[in-house]
Amino acid sequence: MRVVMEKIDVTKNKNQSVELCKGEISGARPIHHIVEKGCERIFEADCGYYHVLILIDGEAEFSTDGKSDTFDGRTSFVPAPDKRLTVKANTGVQLLEVQWDLAAGDEDDIRQYKTEFPVVVPYQKSIQYIDPNKSKKSISRMMIPHEIIPRFTMGSVESYGYDLVRPHAHPMLDQFFFSFPENDMEVIIDDEKINMKGNMIMHIPLGSNHGVEVTGDRHMHYMWIDFMPNKEEGLKRLNFSHRPTGTVRNFENEDKTR
Repeated sequence: MRVVMEKIDVTKNKNQSVELCKGEISGARPIHHIVEKGCERIFEADCGYYHVLILIDGEAEFSTDGKSDTFDGRTSFVPAPDKRLTVKANTGVQLLEVQWDLAAGDEDDIRQYKTEFPVVVPYQKSIQYIDPNKSKKSISRMMIPHEIIPRFTMGSVESYGYDLVRPHAHPMLDQFFFSFPENDMEVIIDDEKINMKGNMIMHIPLGSNHGVEVTGDRHMHYMWIDFMPNKEEGLKRLNFSHRPTGTVRNFENEDKTR
């Protein structure tokens, strides 16, 4: 099975934008941005796609639709597609952008979902969920739940060794994994184990049997970014497998070995 995985260069001290995993998922373009302190990155309106942004590291001011907010630390942010966004870096900033093409019917879905733009989700306020393929030890978060942006959802999984995300397949969901800087784990693709450290992105082959294993005292902390070629089947799967816990956990307050 062909697996595409790319390492992201975060060592450069200059403004740059790099597209990742080109052409791997139709309609989706992951782009990694570095913005130097005091500089701005502009995300134009009416481009034909959503700008789904994740502030990975640093502090920045996000300005859109006449309003500005400053965020320090991991935050998900989606401006309205018809509104320009300016991100001004107060420190050196790392951003992951996912450009996701608009499609017919999206306006109806947004009305049904009652989505309010900009969508802003601080990481620690993400809804936590349980999943039959994950252990009770792991912490799973919905960074952008599945009825906010049409045909799209995004979240994360965090744990420490030993832990296992049991191999499973979902042919109705195409998916990237993005590893936070502290991540060090094995991704299992059809029984093959592939080491994935921090600052990497991988396209999980559509329909493959895939899981994750973390051993020793290593830290598993990655994002899954899902796209729905078949919206109805995708939502059915997500409604079954992503069930909110109604609680908030944090490994800073727990024994990581259990």
